[in-house]
Formats: sequence, structure tokens, C-alpha cells
Amino acid sequence: MSETKSTINETIILPYQQPVFDRLCATARACICVDRFSLGIKLRTNFLLIGPSGSGKSHIAKALSHEMQVPCLTLAISDWILLGNSNRANLATWPAIFEFIERHAHMPGIIIFIDELDKCSHDTNYNSFLRVEIHGLADYRIPWNLTDSEGDAIEPSRVAAVQRFLSHKTMILGGAAFQEIWDQRSQPSMGFITSDTGEELPDLTELVRKMPREIINRFSSDLFVLPAVTEADYRQMVDAVAQRIPEVWRERFLELGHAQIAIALRHQKGARYVEEILLAAIVAERASLANFVPLPILAERADKGPEPLDMQIF
Repeated sequence: MSETKSTINETIILPYQQPVFDRLCATARACICVDRFSLGIKLRTNFLLIGPSGSGKSHIAKALSHEMQVPCLTLAISDWILLGNSNRANLATWPAIFEFIERHAHMPGIIIFIDELDKCSHDTNYNSFLRVEIHGLADYRIPWNLTDSEGDAIEPSRVAAVQRFLSHKTMILGGAAFQEIWDQRSQPSMGFITSDTGEELPDLTELVRKMPREIINRFSSDLFVLPAVTEADYRQMVDAVAQRIPEVWRERFLELGHAQIAIALRHQKGARYVEEILLAAIVAERASLANFVPLPILAERADKGPEPLDMQIF
């Protein structure tokens, strides 16, 4: 579980991510900036953000938060703690959601990103209870008799205020890889639609074969799908990021980045590829320095050395 505030000075959206990001921004402006209180009916502002592992789903959610200037709470299914299963060292997830909303009730809206949503599809008792809690969040319902993170009862007036904000000022994104779909997408299937580039992308018909319909139907049928990264995408990715990194590493970054694209394709690295290549470029540059002696971090801060780049690159 993590909380993101719009403090990133620069966010890099890679070329293959841009169409999905632009659509999400347009949707978020309707979900967050429109006065939903006056409509007389709730809008279901829940959307699925789908893409193969490493395509940048979490990054897109954080970038959307930055673009909209609203906070984002990221919840990972693998870290979700059910109500009644918590203790002081292992707090339940719902009280954290409640307190996040209450803490940001002065904002025009918030984004809640539920990552790894496809991991709750397995038919186990735990997942059954987990899906019930996710259903409540997707239906904008605060659990009955909820206590705070300290175990204290929450006053009804606080519950009502948070319930109102959740119902009218919250955008929920469900992130899911559905990796088995992407692994099989080269085979003919009725569960695919074709994108503008001719690439086959999953649609709702395919998703309901992988996840209970009761989850899928709580999200809009308007899917946001990040495509699998192609060779051309990797080249554009390397070139785009190279313009944003310090010149001392740029040449090595470009050389290594273009030389190892075939390996990245084979291993399906996705957008994380640029992180590996940037580290490899820094390692190569450090290794080439004669008599290099690393300085303690505190000494570098005392000398007021260059500040780290305040940006995210995938």
C-alpha cells in the first residue's frame, strides 16, 4: 500500500503509453472535475487498466494523479489485509482506505489504484472474502461497523462524510496483467479486438473467462489497454528517456539500450528495461574512472552536490 501526492516535477510518458494516458486524463477530468452531487445519480467511475507485466500500469496511475493534481492511493491485492485479520503489526486495508479519504477530503478528488486485481480471481475462501471487500469499495460502500487503524470506533458523522466523498469524488482504477492472455494473444481467439495499429487486444469477453463477472461488471466496459512492447517501442523508449538523463551517461545509455533490445524482447522486460539500461550505463561510466573512490552520502550532501533527478521514467 502506498500513497502518492503530486510532487513529481517531471513525468515521462513513453510513446506506446501516450494514447492510453491521454484517454485516462480525459476520463479523469470528467470523473473528478464535474460536480457529481448535482446529477442526482451516482456515476460508476471505476475503470480497468490492463497491460502485460512491465508495461507501466502503476506508473500510469501515478502519472494520472500528477496530471490531475490529486492524491493517489495504491493498493496491491497481494498486500491486502482482510477486516478481522489485522493486528498492531499488520493493519487491515479498509481502515487505511478510510483514513486516506478522510485525510484528503479537502481535495477536489482522489484516485484509488487497485493493483494486481487479477490475482483475486482464484476460487479460495480467502479470495471470496477479499472480493467482498473489493465489491464494497467498487460500490462506494464503507464496511459496516468499521474501526480506525487504532481499533477505535468511528463516529457516524465521519463515516457519512467519507461515504459521500467516496461516492462522488473518487476515481477507482483496477490494474491487471492477465498475463496468460498476452502469452496466448498470437493465437486466433474470439476474445480479442483489434487496435488502430492492428494489434489484437483483450476485451470484456476474454476477461470474464479469467475473472468472476461480479468483479468485471463493477468496472466500466470502456477498457484502458496498454499494448505489449514491440521492438519499435523499445527503440522509441530508449530515445525518449535518453533526452532526460544527464549527458555523462547518455551515450552509453543509447549504445547499451539499442544493442540489447533483442534480449529485452525475448525476456519481455517491458518499460522496466530502461531502468536496467540506465544502471548498466552508470556502472560502465563509474568503472571507467581512474582511482575512483566513492564518497559517503552524507559528505556529498554536505558539499551540496547535484540533487537527484526528480522524475519517473516508465
